[in-house]
Amino acid sequence: MPFFRLNLIKLKTDDMVKKQDYRYAKNSYGELIEISNAVRGEKYFCPICGELMTPHLGSKNKKHFEHKNITECNYESYIHEIAKMMIRKAFLSSEHFYLNYKAKAICSLNCPFANFPKCEGEKDVKFDLRKFYDICEMEVPYNEKGHKADLILKSSSNPKRSPLVIEIFVTHKCTDDKIKEGTRIIEIKIESEKNIDDIVKNCILKAVRYDTLNYSTSYENIILYNFNKTELFDPQETFNEYDDDFSRKDTIVFWLNKHGYFKKFDCHCYEVNSKLPQNVHYYITNIATPFKEIFQEFSKQGVRIRNCFLCKFSQPDYYGDRLCTLYKKHNLPRKPSPTTAL
Repeated sequence: MPFFRLNLIKLKTDDMVKKQDYRYAKNSYGELIEISNAVRGEKYFCPICGELMTPHLGSKNKKHFEHKNITECNYESYIHEIAKMMIRKAFLSSEHFYLNYKAKAICSLNCPFANFPKCEGEKDVKFDLRKFYDICEMEVPYNEKGHKADLILKSSSNPKRSPLVIEIFVTHKCTDDKIKEGTRIIEIKIESEKNIDDIVKNCILKAVRYDTLNYSTSYENIILYNFNKTELFDPQETFNEYDDDFSRKDTIVFWLNKHGYFKKFDCHCYEVNSKLPQNVHYYITNIATPFKEIFQEFSKQGVRIRNCFLCKFSQPDYYGDRLCTLYKKHNLPRKPSPTTAL
């Protein structure tokens, strides 16, 4: 390769390094210093390559650290390292550090529908990680396979509590090998120092579970792996007029007392127990069902029923009304009401 081309490539590389803004550097004591806290005359070093850095503290241009000598320091590695250090510092120094996401959820009430599986969905949950963990370590192995975590959260008061791994995603996503191992992992995508600032300022991780990622429209920058715990939801609290899955608002209740009187009403699934009279036989469905089929179902269950819908002498007339063909013989109403038939 010609000499002038080699120099051109080197100049381009050098120019890329010079244009990167480094907001953080380490002082002589190894402490991470943000550029706004830098002091002229002090020595500062790159957190990645360890080379000497110069703080630019002028008022005209944006303040930043810059390598004093040309170096091949990798900016992506710098972002990765700063993210680990700053998130760890924020976690340990904050009273609260929250994780928000939609968890798997199942209805907490006894379902009135016989042989129906309980309604499932999602529930917004918010956990304060500081209530469960007080240790945050960097780059330590956490399983028998020797997997290392960018950050790992542990509990000193409960060593048996399962650890929580935090992986910083700058260029490389979490590997399948790590995911399949089963440990709960929070993968945080970091593209700039602003992403780091947003996390450490608010101490909130707004995330989405990996198994629902294709259906989500937000929080894709923070993904949760192996967060499989199922929460409970109360349909009365999570009810949404546009969300039938959590309410079954088309519930139809049919009840029959010992005198043969019956009644039908519509309600939400969670209202059945409060609206259903005591000491009655009942039939619950969410689809329109002919009365005859309902009475037949009661009869199969051993309920002794006398009702026009089951009587062979009760026939529909030309207009569809029920007509008792024995009304003259037994002096009965010509069109008896099935709700009071015996």
